[in-house]
Amino acid sequence: MSGWVLVSLVAGVVVMLVFRMLGEPLNWRDTVVPPVVLIAIGIAGVVGFKGLTSTDVWWIVGSCVVGLAFGAARGATIRLYAKKGELWQRYRKSSLALFVLGVAASLGFTVLAMKFGLHEQARPDQLAIGVSFAGEALVLIPRGLLSEVPFAKDKQRRWSRSR
Repeated sequence: MSGWVLVSLVAGVVVMLVFRMLGEPLNWRDTVVPPVVLIAIGIAGVVGFKGLTSTDVWWIVGSCVVGLAFGAARGATIRLYAKKGELWQRYRKSSLALFVLGVAASLGFTVLAMKFGLHEQARPDQLAIGVSFAGEALVLIPRGLLSEVPFAKDKQRRWSRSR
């Protein structure tokens, strides 16, 4: 991954963390679309990697399991509450701690895998981040549905306004 893509990805995650620490509406689009897009980009990167071995595939699967587990644990710690008749979410300190621990575990898993000669490029960062947010969504969505508070309306985007 090029340097500017990595910087953009990290900046986007930091902005998202700030919004979630402050509290933001929980809507379907923001819960489902980012993980799906990141996972699709990550899978495209894996498929496009020349020299992928079966050992690399097992490493990718293992790292996805780790990411999914940390994401699901994080999803269980997020505070869900009603605000203005809609469902909102706010990361707690434990949510942020699980995010940091998940990143550390992912980095540790990568270092360990590379020590065993696996290809670092075989597992794109987008895949790792996407799987982690998918794990979070897999817990948040049922929790939100059980809350009986409607999910927030999707934000109006400049490019989606009717004219």
